[in-house]
Amino acid sequence: MKTNTFIHKTLYPRRMVFPAFILYTILFMIPTVMGIYYAFTNWNIYSDAIHFNGLDNFKVLFIDQSFKYVRPITNTVVFAFFTSVLEAVIGLSLAIMLNRKIFARNTLRSIFFMPQAISTIVIGIIFTTILHPTGLLNNFLDLIGLDFLQQKWLTNTATAMPSVIAVEVWRYFGLNMVIFLAGLQGIDQSYYEAARIDGANSWQLFIKITIPFIMPAVTINTVLNIVHGFRAFDIVYALTNGGPGNATEVIATMVYREYSAGNYGLSNAMNLILLIMTTVISVLVNRATSKKEVTL
Repeated sequence: MKTNTFIHKTLYPRRMVFPAFILYTILFMIPTVMGIYYAFTNWNIYSDAIHFNGLDNFKVLFIDQSFKYVRPITNTVVFAFFTSVLEAVIGLSLAIMLNRKIFARNTLRSIFFMPQAISTIVIGIIFTTILHPTGLLNNFLDLIGLDFLQQKWLTNTATAMPSVIAVEVWRYFGLNMVIFLAGLQGIDQSYYEAARIDGANSWQLFIKITIPFIMPAVTINTVLNIVHGFRAFDIVYALTNGGPGNATEVIATMVYREYSAGNYGLSNAMNLILLIMTTVISVLVNRATSKKEVTL
């Protein structure tokens, strides 16, 4: 009886959920459902009438002979994969290093996290200058005798996408580092001490103790990285605007381009593809990594 009374007094009444639910429905659910509906219509700026056209928009996206729309889809997958992996690997490496008692540890943490506080437009201006053919990077390569590595980093189709990926990784690995650090600091050191007594080496400690106990952080970082990767727009727009040609065009920039051209139904179809890709992959990754989490 006392327990029921305690629960009754401490739990919030269900009606307190309604304001958040109503806002979520108005600001997210209704626009999403409307976007899905318009993906199957001919809605455009040239006609007042909106008609249901089935899968016509998707046929345009995938059957277009010029591969105008297929290239952004493949670019998005490539961009999301490499940024997700590199951000996680670099973030985890830095987190392990900065979890130890080293000189200027807190200062280094702040420095590595700082890109998160910088506006994307500012990042775009900075790196457009650095990666310019006569910019800082090429001048540095020339100074150290590696002038044969000089490139037109953002205007060459071969180096534009890797350059944008590198800038995106630089922007987000600090966030990964902070989340991994939170996970590492929650591990009881007695597990490591017991394992060392049993003769475990550094690699075994990492695989058998560190990874299982930071698996919640791995899940969070992986899902966030994938979502950021698939929804990438601002950094691509700021650095290359999808060029040269369509070498760095991703789905989000293509959605913006088609919507600006008045092809609203087609842009909603691309947005629906992006929503499905992001949701499916995030759910699969979340399920796969959640099964490997351990409870303290």
